[in-house]
Amino acid sequence: MSHSKNLTCAVFGLACLLLPQAASAQPYGPDTCKQGFVWREAIPSDHVCVPPNIRTLVAQENAQAASRRNPTGPYGSDTCIAGYVWREAFPGDRVCVTPARRTATREENRLAASRRVP
Repeated sequence: MSHSKNLTCAVFGLACLLLPQAASAQPYGPDTCKQGFVWREAIPSDHVCVPPNIRTLVAQENAQAASRRNPTGPYGSDTCIAGYVWREAFPGDRVCVTPARRTATREENRLAASRRVP
């Protein structure tokens, strides 16, 4: 600590220890999205920032998940019907989507850091 920080701590007691880090000073912590982006929320903890229409699409994909599965396939209840593949938004994501949506999801993940407030 510099001398001025020591003085501040001495004057204010422990208050200096309670100051948040710059990243967590954002409204939603270190995962705060830049203007025009929202959390994808493929699961509640999915904080990849995407345009709002993509979050809506992901919610629709989640709602349709059961209708896109073939429970008697080689992967059991995780088997997708013909023409669909696992989305893979996060490890273990087995929601079935079109191959184009899986590719787009990979791109969303790749761009995640660039869409958050620094």
